[in-house]
Amino acid sequence: MSRQEIRKIIGVILTLLLFGASLTPPLNQFLCLPNSARLVVGERMTVSLPLPDAIKNRLNVSVGNPLQSAQPAVVIESEKEGYHLKAMKPGQVDITLKLWGLIPLKSIRVESLPPYRLLPGGHSIGIMLQSEGIMVVGFAPISGSKGQKYYPAREAGIEIGDLIMEVNGQPVRTELELAEIIDRQGRKGLKSRFLINRDEKLINIDVKSGFCQETQRYRVGLYVRDGVAGVGTLTVWDPATYRFAALGHVIVDTDTKQVIKMRDGRIVSASIRAIQPGRPGRPGEKIGLFDREGNISGRITSNTPYGVFGVTDGELENNLYTSPLPVAYAHQVKKGRAQILTVINDRRIECFDIMIEKVYPYRRNGKGMALRVIDERLLSTAGGIVQGMSGSPIIQDGRIVGAITHVFLNNPEKGYGILMDTLLEQMNDHQVFSRQIAQ
Repeated sequence: MSRQEIRKIIGVILTLLLFGASLTPPLNQFLCLPNSARLVVGERMTVSLPLPDAIKNRLNVSVGNPLQSAQPAVVIESEKEGYHLKAMKPGQVDITLKLWGLIPLKSIRVESLPPYRLLPGGHSIGIMLQSEGIMVVGFAPISGSKGQKYYPAREAGIEIGDLIMEVNGQPVRTELELAEIIDRQGRKGLKSRFLINRDEKLINIDVKSGFCQETQRYRVGLYVRDGVAGVGTLTVWDPATYRFAALGHVIVDTDTKQVIKMRDGRIVSASIRAIQPGRPGRPGEKIGLFDREGNISGRITSNTPYGVFGVTDGELENNLYTSPLPVAYAHQVKKGRAQILTVINDRRIECFDIMIEKVYPYRRNGKGMALRVIDERLLSTAGGIVQGMSGSPIIQDGRIVGAITHVFLNNPEKGYGILMDTLLEQMNDHQVFSRQIAQ
């Protein structure tokens, strides 16, 4: 019998032995160890090996570093029941357990994450976005000389949701600019050529304006909007770069439900004057006023599915926290009590108790946590979560774990929150741009 045949037989025997052993609870538990894990620098993790000593003594552990760094991101310390993993610096390593140093039994990719400290928000802010182009949100009838109603723009092919980029080769940025061009062309008896952005495709549409008896102006019969404004909540602020995150979800046009393609945006201070409480089937809202004399101002650089991001013009303060807090990653968030920071009167940030009921660590859709308001004062004042609380930071065990994003329509006491992992990714994506603005 050749050596090659002997090796094959030994391999089959070992495979059968391992298969049989895997049916035992200890080895089955071992094989069910996770394929990946995440640690923050300085954090430890225990890998338990519930195996007989005869097998455990024949296991070898090796560390492979995909980044080819001289110093591994994670170090391993042996202990009686298994191994301790300690994150030393940001990076990734592959931990492989081998029998007799030859047969790989289990591989775990461990990601070591950088620590972050950010100032928690809770500030009430006014959000103003100027859209890239003027959005068509409806059709407005033109009244003719005999009382008839007609719609020149609709009849020419313009649709709700279209973005008007130019008229007669002239860029338009405001509703007033658009109205003046249309009226001027109408008085000359000329058509207006609209450059339309529809689903990221540019098309030209010629429209003949009509004289409206009610307004005494030439019009094309459109309702349009050049931007949106509203009240929300700031989530976190980075003292080192002046970067901020707010809101926790994308801003859309209220009529068309389309995402606002942003040309420019600003945040300012806002003060809350009243709360319209939420009820099942009827969401509540904060009623606030923009306060340009307040101490918050900044530029919005992006409107994303995970909120608005940008950079402030100056430093921010939080009346509840004088220094930044550590940020928690998804694997550090757990079910249980937590707090939210938000404003329900004037500009003062307050702390309210909630319960995190479920954690979905792999969700990146703004619904990484299911939560419930348990604070009696907030329940009596607002009925739970209301519009304008979006972006309110969630604090658990002294760490920022995420922000409120959605309310359950049929139960305003409950809602969803976004995890800080997603917010950090977005803030880092815009880090260079934000630093340039801050300087």
